[in-house]
Amino acid sequence: MRQIAWIIAGVWVLCSVAVEAGEIPWDRLPNVDQSKVTDAVRKRAEEVMKKEACYYECEDTVHNCLTKDQPVSTALRLGGFIVRQVIRGKNDGQVRQELTNRARSVHPFGKPVSFKNLRKSLSLGPADAPVRVVIYADLDCPFCKVVSPLFKELLAELGGKVAYFYMLFPVKVHGDVAIATSKASVAAADQSKFWEFHDIMYKNFEKHSDADIQRYVEELGMDKERFHTVWRSPQAEKIVEDTKAEGLSLGVKSTPTIFINGKLYHGERSRIELLDVLQEELELVEKK
Repeated sequence: MRQIAWIIAGVWVLCSVAVEAGEIPWDRLPNVDQSKVTDAVRKRAEEVMKKEACYYECEDTVHNCLTKDQPVSTALRLGGFIVRQVIRGKNDGQVRQELTNRARSVHPFGKPVSFKNLRKSLSLGPADAPVRVVIYADLDCPFCKVVSPLFKELLAELGGKVAYFYMLFPVKVHGDVAIATSKASVAAADQSKFWEFHDIMYKNFEKHSDADIQRYVEELGMDKERFHTVWRSPQAEKIVEDTKAEGLSLGVKSTPTIFINGKLYHGERSRIELLDVLQEELELVEKK
């Protein structure tokens, strides 16, 4: 028997239909470390796959979508996702929650949002890239310190198919220093040195005083007088204020908040999950 599950207003609805099934193509599941796929992992993952729905391309359980002659890419993605969750030791409830987060990220009920304050000087990648990542971040946020450099790595790995935009969002809990470093980012961007400044600030995360920043400006070969003028200017303050105001209007409350092609990302922020969801978004764009 097979079970089909749809998410309707957040409620999983199940029904049963008879079907013949083949074998799961374990070696075709993307981003899975096959050395960790033991018999126990296969058994547990298959149990989960029989309960959970494929959210796109195939109106069936992940298991039944995978065991068709030509499994669709969404089923392969979800199969790999489930295997990774099982390897991490997640229970059924935790796996379902992660799957729900994944579905909300890739296929949200609402329309993707657009942005008014994207700045080329705070971006990486080609402007016409099929996938656009926008992150609201703070140079004084310990989580951004991990996630933002990860996206830089993934851009290189995905070969010019992703553009990355950093949106300045100083968080109140980080104090006045977050505002100062955000304005300093504008000054660095004014000299086309934002990403170098981004790297040195996250590398020296505990050293963000004004004196530290001035030292980094010198190390990066920036014009110190020009940097200081922009850093303390009303224009820099307005750029930061406008960017944060737009984030707040989009529901941003904390950092890092990630949007992929205008869709709010709810999933895990590990390297492998960010890579996988970007690959899935590329597949979706190519099918349009």
